[in-house]
Amino acid sequence: MKLQLRMESIYLLLILLTSSKCYTEKPNIVIFLADDMGYADLQSYGNPLSMTPNIDELERSGLKFTQMYSASPICSPSRAGLLTGRYPVRSGIWNKNEMSVFSTDSTLGLPLNETTIPEMLATQGYKSAIIGKWHLGVGLSKEYLPLNQGFDHFFGLPYSHESCFSSACFYPDIECDFDMRNDSVPCPLMLENDIIEQPLDLTTLADRQVRAARSWIQEFACNETPFFLFYSFLHPHTPHFASRRYTNQTKGGQYTDSLAELDWEIGEVMDELRKNDLIENTLVLFTSDNGPAQKEHTLGGFSGPMRCGKYSTFDGGSRVPAIASWPGHIKQGVSMELLSHLDIWPTLRRLSGTPVDYFDIILDGYDISDVMFNGEKSPRKTQLYYNAKPSPDLGPFAIRNKRYKGHFMTTNIYSLDRQDFDPMCLAGNSTIEIYTIPFVYDLLVDPEERFDIAYQSQGVVQMMFRLMEESSNKVTFGQSVLLSRDNSVLLCCNSGCAPFPSCCQCNSLYNIDLFPLHLDCSIL
Repeated sequence: MKLQLRMESIYLLLILLTSSKCYTEKPNIVIFLADDMGYADLQSYGNPLSMTPNIDELERSGLKFTQMYSASPICSPSRAGLLTGRYPVRSGIWNKNEMSVFSTDSTLGLPLNETTIPEMLATQGYKSAIIGKWHLGVGLSKEYLPLNQGFDHFFGLPYSHESCFSSACFYPDIECDFDMRNDSVPCPLMLENDIIEQPLDLTTLADRQVRAARSWIQEFACNETPFFLFYSFLHPHTPHFASRRYTNQTKGGQYTDSLAELDWEIGEVMDELRKNDLIENTLVLFTSDNGPAQKEHTLGGFSGPMRCGKYSTFDGGSRVPAIASWPGHIKQGVSMELLSHLDIWPTLRRLSGTPVDYFDIILDGYDISDVMFNGEKSPRKTQLYYNAKPSPDLGPFAIRNKRYKGHFMTTNIYSLDRQDFDPMCLAGNSTIEIYTIPFVYDLLVDPEERFDIAYQSQGVVQMMFRLMEESSNKVTFGQSVLLSRDNSVLLCCNSGCAPFPSCCQCNSLYNIDLFPLHLDCSIL
């Protein structure tokens, strides 16, 4: 009798373990990537005007990182580094003459021979979706869009909304705070490889992105498929925008309105994970692609104690907010370990069960799972800083180890009217300053990079010289993919129209049936 009861108990336990929502040991992965968010933009990082309760809740239940770096201080190369685990110059995401970002008329993209996170995860049965901003190239025949880079679904904008035209930014019809250029194409909203709206309606984008995320999460859950959701925001990059829900709803103006909408979207995605009983089997990472655009003055966000912002090789350009949450696996706390977006790829490789030798590629990242789960030291020893216009002739501009940072070069990227602005953050005419003796800062006691200790610490200077030589020589620049441009590749829903490209405007094909919500798996 006892044996029979025991066997029945084991049988019930097996049913529970193999039932829907408890289907796999491989964790689902959600990465929330903000666009141009400063280190101190969130409430939990020090901004008293931001309304970000959902991100703050992630921090309360997870691990907050204080020394996380993006791979670049500018959009396209930063995203390439996160998705490949490699310094973006290796992938050819560099341009020594202009900002190293893909434009609407770029004919190339992230090289297809690069192995992205979704391509790596696919070997372990994962399905992947990207929502929001891509900004890694389109190509002559859409060959560089997400569906050819490992993603199974794409709903969003192929480039930055700053480089194209949208009719309104704030509800109901407040125009965007920038002018449409003669060569600008209206922003296309894409589903998979098809344009379903042009120009993109930014005032309803948040609700539609949330619905897409909910629909795909439900689909993955019903199909018992481990998944990777890359939720890549357009917020809070300029021009700012928001729906009716958040227009004029915060004390900080347009910038914090856009932050509040971003935070709401995160809350909605987390709610869908809970409804599908996926929270305890999902690793959630939140971070930003680079620092704030200080050239936009009060619209550009806050880097807090970090010096400078976007474009700069000072820490305000690439030290970014970052939070990891996974209930039952990651303890709440704060990590001060040196980490990089480059470390995400090899960490997800381990968590997904992908063998280390499955891909024959050179990585610049390290597996940091022991940092997240066990509070151990980071395996990362150094971080290289490439400026916004990298050149193989110059290489990285700065390097840091776990304590010190040495600036061997600085560059100016933009100019401001304010006379009291930090001159090291300015750039007029992109002048490059090369130093025979680097500026050296002790980041553990001087995170603002204000007090140069080079002349009083010659031993540290020599150490930084050695580190720079050893580390930079290991990174080879790939052939640039940012130099080829042609207006014929501009995405247009109305092929052959005139005057081109402003005529690329069509009625929206979006409807809610594109993203069904069900929760009942028998409907699928």
